[in-house]
Amino acid sequence: MAGENGNSITARLGKFRRVVGLTLLAVTIFLWTATNFLASTIFADDTYSKPYLVTYINTSFFIVPLIPIIINKAYRNPEEIKRWKEEILSRISSQYALLKQEDEHSYHDSPNLTSSRRRSLSPFPDVVLGDAMERSQELPAKASLIAEPTATSAPLTISETAMLSLEFCLLWFLANYFVAACLQYTTVASSTILTSTSSVFTLIFGAIFRVEKFTLRKCLGVLASLAGIVLISTIDLSGKTGDDEHRGDFPEKSIREIAIGDCLAFLSAVMYGLYAVFMKKRIPDESRVEMPVFFGLVGIINVLILWPGFIILHVTGVETFELPPSGFVTAIILCNSIGSLVSDIAWAYAVLLTSPIVVTVGLSITIPCSLIGQMILNNQTAGPFYWLGACIVVLSFLFVNNEEKKDGAEGTPTTSNEYDALERQSSLR
Repeated sequence: MAGENGNSITARLGKFRRVVGLTLLAVTIFLWTATNFLASTIFADDTYSKPYLVTYINTSFFIVPLIPIIINKAYRNPEEIKRWKEEILSRISSQYALLKQEDEHSYHDSPNLTSSRRRSLSPFPDVVLGDAMERSQELPAKASLIAEPTATSAPLTISETAMLSLEFCLLWFLANYFVAACLQYTTVASSTILTSTSSVFTLIFGAIFRVEKFTLRKCLGVLASLAGIVLISTIDLSGKTGDDEHRGDFPEKSIREIAIGDCLAFLSAVMYGLYAVFMKKRIPDESRVEMPVFFGLVGIINVLILWPGFIILHVTGVETFELPPSGFVTAIILCNSIGSLVSDIAWAYAVLLTSPIVVTVGLSITIPCSLIGQMILNNQTAGPFYWLGACIVVLSFLFVNNEEKKDGAEGTPTTSNEYDALERQSSLR
């Protein structure tokens, strides 16, 4: 009887988490669409085409929620601020010592390296999806596969959160920089269509790193989403075609510019897919980390390490450094930064409360939103194929979300922790 009550409570809690996650996803969709249109108003016509600077300002706004947290802790418990500082400095010094030790021993000169040491020399897995924190997230061997993570996983310390932010910051910046840069060359709808291919990379990366359970039905849902995207992209609203009146007020772009914009949007899709999986892999339960602290540290790290990019881009002529030319442009940048701050925190919670594939496919709903926005703001019109493709994308999201819900109801392991626990239970038998 107690077991049945426990299962009922767990089921209700899981349903509540999914509802909250989907609500936050809706907030993210609205804000991402709105901020893309804001950025497009100053990028597309070269009024202030500075995607690196705008992305840098966006990431600096992540520091804002951290300020009251630090002030509150400094007032109530000054010793905790001191402990934070000591933890971070200790973690940095230990990481530096480890890197120095690895520099002194080349991989080829030391054939007897342990497997964990060899993994640490790999340029990708340990930097992005390493096992250092994964070990701290492992469930006990006899734990239930669907046990509540909060019962077995302690909250991350400030030093662990800082290291997580360090690993996450470049992925976040590159994904957002590429999508901002592509808005110089293509419309919001076109960029949204291409970045929606991140669902493919989320499914691939998620299956590789065992964050998502790969199933044929999910694969078909993602492929259906791609089919809708391909159908939509058969007409390019931003190009000069025989049906050029559909372009509306959007500035005319050459084929070369459109190609550059498409490539940048595609790179952004890869980065979005990767950091969605990274987030779920490293933080399987949202209660383990304070999101404002996590993103605040992301902002601090990016501000400290990415300022040389201004010099490089200015010297090379890729993006000359200039202050906003008017108060109107400044207001757009500030509104864009606030929207990015709220939407990214909502996105992170949505990923943790649902799953990377649900959120990534769900963000494809920004396609019909952007099409409606272009009709209203830019006087651009879309044919029936655009709307048919948009419907396919929305239906594929509903299908994938339903498949994810069924996996959870059946108790199927869908996270890395659950897969690891299953393997350990099998080995005990």
